[in-house]
Amino acid sequence: MVDLRHTRFAAIRTRLEAFEPRPGWHAWIYEFLLFGFKQAWACLFGALMLALLLATHLFYPDDAALARYDFLTLAALGIQIAMLAFRLETMEEAKVIFAFHVVGTVMELFKTAFGSWTYPEANLLRIGGVPLFSGFMYAAVGSYIARVWRDL
Repeated sequence: MVDLRHTRFAAIRTRLEAFEPRPGWHAWIYEFLLFGFKQAWACLFGALMLALLLATHLFYPDDAALARYDFLTLAALGIQIAMLAFRLETMEEAKVIFAFHVVGTVMELFKTAFGSWTYPEANLLRIGGVPLFSGFMYAAVGSYIARVWRDL
């Protein structure tokens, strides 16, 4: 079992769960908002990945020295390192994210090898025709699962 005291989220969560709202609809609203907070926290890595994908799709310069897919890979790796450095996630969560990244990359290799789709943009950080950032999309799911499972 993951020790929740190792993340910044744990301290906030502990304080929020210790609060006793007034009975009735106040308690219902409080529980609803607490649920929303926990879900938002569980979605943090995925939300940051989605923001990266959308922002680079809309605003990444076509003539940039670094290919967009390579930037996405490095940015996702930077997010992961920052979340560990700032204690926003535990090493156990990072291991789950890594496992999902590996499995997702293997799945993408299989799907692209059989022509399900291709990644049309140029990039250097890839295995076969699969840019490494694609594994981080699967890792976002793994991150959510690890955090939600912990909060059961």
